[in-house]
Order: sequence, then structure tokens, then C-alpha cells
Amino acid sequence: MEIDQSAGVMRCPYCRREIPMPSSQTFGAGMPHVTISTARMFTQTPEAMRRRVLVTLAILVVPMLVIGVVLSSVLFSSLPDSPGEPEEVAVGATARVQSFEATVRGVDCTKQTVTKPDDPATSYDDTFTEAAKGKFCVVTFSVKNVGEKTDRYPASSIVATNATERVLDRSTVAENFANNGTYPLDEPIDPGKTVDLLLVFDVPVDTTLAYLQISDDLFADGVIKVKIDS
Repeated sequence: MEIDQSAGVMRCPYCRREIPMPSSQTFGAGMPHVTISTARMFTQTPEAMRRRVLVTLAILVVPMLVIGVVLSSVLFSSLPDSPGEPEEVAVGATARVQSFEATVRGVDCTKQTVTKPDDPATSYDDTFTEAAKGKFCVVTFSVKNVGEKTDRYPASSIVATNATERVLDRSTVAENFANNGTYPLDEPIDPGKTVDLLLVFDVPVDTTLAYLQISDDLFADGVIKVKIDS
């Protein structure tokens, strides 16, 4: 509030009003002009208020950003590395899978049928034949337990593909016939023991078996690809 004694009014600089003073005697005759301003005590300009808000936000936000960057760095440094390109080996090479050494010893893609031989222990002919929809690729596969305990090989992770990684059908019937009704990987393998078996895939006639993929388990990141020139 501003007091203008010479004009005999009190002015409000913010509400733009003038109020007549009650009496000039109130302040005494001959008193000098006195102006009392309270604007600086109770208000700030819009620019000053904006600066104050920005400073406050900076004080609050900057430390939070710094903490976020530090936590992100710690988190990503603790994550495992992204898987790179699959390891590729040739037929005849040994690949390490968990506590086993796996080896593709040969591939024959010339079969149209696979026959289960007659069991001489039976009194009847129990020969059966399975025909391929395309062609059978018979893979000679061996597994050696090089670990220190009896364990089971992760057979479900074996996948055959063409050059574009299209998954090829595996014929369990023909595979059963080729292994004379047994499947050695169904049983745990003792340390130091090697198991041989035949894997059979039904491959379309216009498709080539290019890779046999093996890994620690079905959803493993580290895949080993055995390149097959069939």
C-alpha cells in the first residue's frame, strides 16, 4: 500500500484503487511526503518465479538422473553377454555338450525305406518297413560321457535343418527300426562310456540336409551346428 499525503489518498499498486485518507490531521500538518511500499516484501516478478522453479527442478531431477545412469550401468554389466554366432563344426569333429562329447560320424541321404529286421527269437516274421515321404537321411551319431557322474544326454535338443534353417521332420518310427527297437539315449550314460545310434530324418526330395544343430537343451543360447555336405 502506498500513501500519498499530498494527494490525500492511499493507493494499492496491484488492485489499482485509491482510497481517500480519513483526515489530513491524522498524520499531522506540515509532515513531509511519505511513501510506503510493500510490493518487494510479498510478491515476485513472473521471471523470478520461473527461475526459482527451474532451480528447484534441477536440484531434484539431476541427482535422480545420475542415480538412474549408475543403476543402469550396474544392471547391464551383470547381465550375461548376448549370444554370438553359433559354433560350426564339420562331420567327424567332436563338440562338447554339457558333460558329453558328441560326434556326427557320417550321413547317408540315399534311403527311401528303413526296415526293422526279423527278430530270430520270435516264431513269426516281425519284419516291418517304413517308407519316406521324401528321402531318409540317416545320421550316424555317437555320444561319450566325459564327466564324472552318470548323466542323460539332452537328446531333445537335436534338430536337423536345411541351409535356411528350416526344421526337417524326424522319423521316430524309422529311427526305431534303424536302431533295432532300442534308443540308447533314453538311458543314463556312465562316465567314460560311448553310445552309438542312428538318427533318421525325413527330408523332402527338393531339400538338402545342411545342418544338425545340437545344444545344451532345447532353449539354449549356445547352439553348435554340424555342417553336413549331403
